Amino acid sequence: MSGQIEGMGEEFERAVDRLRRELRAVAAAVAPCVEPRVEERTDDRYTVAGAMGKLFSMSLILPGVPYGTAAAAAADVFVAAGWQTEIREGFGGLPLLTATRDGFEAGVGAMGSAVRISGELPVVWVHTNWIRPPRVATPETLRPGHQLCVMCEGWGSCRTCEGLGFVDSRRCVECGLGMDCPDCLGTGQEPVRGAGDGR
Repeated sequence: MSGQIEGMGEEFERAVDRLRRELRAVAAAVAPCVEPRVEERTDDRYTVAGAMGKLFSMSLILPGVPYGTAAAAAADVFVAAGWQTEIREGFGGLPLLTATRDGFEAGVGAMGSAVRISGELPVVWVHTNWIRPPRVATPETLRPGHQLCVMCEGWGSCRTCEGLGFVDSRRCVECGLGMDCPDCLGTGQEPVRGAGDGR
């Protein structure tokens, strides 16, 4: 059983698309003639019980745009779209416009001579239990003079916790949250004894 929560993978993609559209609308209002530098990141999140979720964040960097006029224009777009806005003190004491709606979070702040518009989704939980990562080594992908790791059989992840880092909601005693196989250090393979590669 995969433990996948029905429809949540699609829900994550819809939420990502929504955040992209809304942040790009803010950027277009702030600086219509400036092409932003875009940075996106997706991270996995796990509970000690093994549930798995996805967290998406995005930043749009607009060079040469003054913060004051950018924040005012951004606030208007956020409010028109139903976001709650607030001015807070950001990094280094600089003002930061924050916006929230339906668990989504966004911000507009100064970054040197640029303006940074950023946003983040709430974690979207897609699996109710841990799904072991795929094998990192197979008989077909072994390096010359190597064999599958005897302990993890090519998985590369700890054989006790299967790469989660926890067993029964406690830290794995085998890998100590390292999550990699302690014998092959995550490679899934080891030199064949007598192959002369120095191990």
